[in-house]
Amino acid sequence: MRTLALLLCLTVAAACGDSPRAAGSAPNAIGPDALLLRVPAEGGFARAYRVGSDSALWVAGERTPAVASLLGFDDFQGLLIGADEAGRAFGVDLRMGGVSTLSSEKLRGGLRAEGGAVFGFDAAGRVLRLTPVAAWSWTPAGGADELVPNPDGSLMLLSSAKGRTFVRRLIPPEPRVLDSTSLPPARHVLRTSIGDRVWFDTDSGLIALRSRELTRATTIRLRDSVVAMAATPSGDRLYAATKRPELRVVDRFAERERGAITLPQPVTALRMDPDGHYLLARPATGDSVYVISVGTARMIGAYRSVWRADLPLVTPDGGVLLSFGRDAVLVNAETGRERMRYRGGADDMWQLVRWNGFRPRAAGLDRPVEFEEFAADSAAADSALVALMASRYGDFSANAGAAPPAAAPAPAAEAPLERAGRETWTVSFATLLVEDRARTMAREIKVDGRAARVIEGNRDGVPIWRVVLGPYDKREDAERAGMSSKLPYWVFEGVP
Repeated sequence: MRTLALLLCLTVAAACGDSPRAAGSAPNAIGPDALLLRVPAEGGFARAYRVGSDSALWVAGERTPAVASLLGFDDFQGLLIGADEAGRAFGVDLRMGGVSTLSSEKLRGGLRAEGGAVFGFDAAGRVLRLTPVAAWSWTPAGGADELVPNPDGSLMLLSSAKGRTFVRRLIPPEPRVLDSTSLPPARHVLRTSIGDRVWFDTDSGLIALRSRELTRATTIRLRDSVVAMAATPSGDRLYAATKRPELRVVDRFAERERGAITLPQPVTALRMDPDGHYLLARPATGDSVYVISVGTARMIGAYRSVWRADLPLVTPDGGVLLSFGRDAVLVNAETGRERMRYRGGADDMWQLVRWNGFRPRAAGLDRPVEFEEFAADSAAADSALVALMASRYGDFSANAGAAPPAAAPAPAAEAPLERAGRETWTVSFATLLVEDRARTMAREIKVDGRAARVIEGNRDGVPIWRVVLGPYDKREDAERAGMSSKLPYWVFEGVP
């Protein structure tokens, strides 16, 4: 038995430790795909590459403006968000290939993106939140210096006054401050990836606030002033760069410093691998990058690269994408051996995202809905329509424990019920819980002279209102109408 156990351990070690996936890449069939998005800095057509390939997987159908920075990616909408040189936010739709301007406002103050929203300040100092469908603005009392959006939809406002840093928390679009606190003056601010903690570098040490209620979680004193900070994706460890040639390692759960990582020289910037395997550091002098292994807490390599807002970056297959001359070069993080070279890539902006929207659709998803029984009379058509809506959105007729829903409005002249017997397609824009907002949105949507409409429904006893356009006889026509609207949408088969 001991021999068998030993052989099993050796087999597992060989399979896991020495394989090409030991650096942290996920199997291709599990989870979303790792993609490298490439956007010409001077403006042009964005491209996407699957990590590990230098062949373009996708090319946008419209040109982007000259790009100052890439802010983030919304995997729900398949939307890459960037900012042009004037501070205007724009989105690149990976599904349809279109490019849209989120607002004509010129934002300032270090734009931040979270999900599909962009946060910044306008020229008057108002806080702006821009999305593909709406814009929200708010003038905070006393102003604000910095914005920290969180994954839960909340927004933290930082301001300085009377030798203190004041922190306020609200949830847009409600202009009401939910929590607030004050700290000693903060020099650096870092939010963890999962959004549960925000770290502040102050004269009193490193202070961590709980994001949900702004209560102080811990305070850790360091011997030296902090130059830059980075945290692991889980937030269990914090790395602080000082003026010394080392990184201080802070254990969040032990709430104390847990040693240091020696470096050849001091560093001025840190960047964490999204998977938490490697930490990148920028030396104080020279165009190079240090690669630090998080698992072993030691520096494993130094490679030549210009340090930019987008590069270098770590890929899930254990590579580091560097800016080298005119090219973007992918090297092995452990050995520095070149794996791939993207010619002219140093002139473009890069973003690593995880998304499965480029995978082929299963054939069964595009099959038309079939009913066991279908009659041509109006009663059967009504039943088929109810069954169709129920199969996609739940039972619209059930409303247990509540008053019976109001009678559904008569179908508009452009969507007669007799269409249910043949192929039709509908464009859906949103499902809202407030009727007035749904009708206001519908009034704003007009494509080729056709106006959107509101369909009232009910799901699990909760009234809902859907904003739709159509029907169309061909899916291509419905897709074209959705693209023309310049709004997020999806197309489904059937009568609205």
